[in-house]
Amino acid sequence: MEVEPTSSNSRHGQRDWSNLPSPDVKNLPKIPNRDKILELMKDNKKRFLLELEFVELLASPLYLERLAKLKYFSDPRFIRYLEYLNYWRKPQYIKFISYPYCLYFLELLQKKEFRDKLIDPQYVALLHHQQYLHWRHHKHLRMRELEFERQKEENKGDSNPVTAADQNMPALEQVSSGS
Repeated sequence: MEVEPTSSNSRHGQRDWSNLPSPDVKNLPKIPNRDKILELMKDNKKRFLLELEFVELLASPLYLERLAKLKYFSDPRFIRYLEYLNYWRKPQYIKFISYPYCLYFLELLQKKEFRDKLIDPQYVALLHHQQYLHWRHHKHLRMRELEFERQKEENKGDSNPVTAADQNMPALEQVSSGS
């Protein structure tokens, strides 16, 4: 049974995880280690939530900078843990991710060069600013791109193709000349 977390009415946008299935104690067979298995099932739910929270924290360049300054990225065990967390890319886990940038940064964290640059506050500020610009403009630019593709499909049979001017977009020559 797949269960989606419901969003709560909290002003911080936190999720309500109360609808996640709890261990089905009634259907467990009578086995000697039954109590240990029940405890493990509860621990797995906690582990899932803790790992989800940690992975989502990776979406923050400021958090990554803090990890770098505390020298977490020089610990081979922590690097192996970051490699392990790549399972969050799988479809059965990715649906729980609220901040997709965390997966992008998780991918970048696999590279030593990126981890080494996170010590530099200017580099972190650049990452933060680029992330902000993406959040601010992505939807608008994506909608323009989709509209352009739709019009291109509609006009495939026409002898008069869609031009940049028809899209209220500057022609390439205007962009490159700075006009």
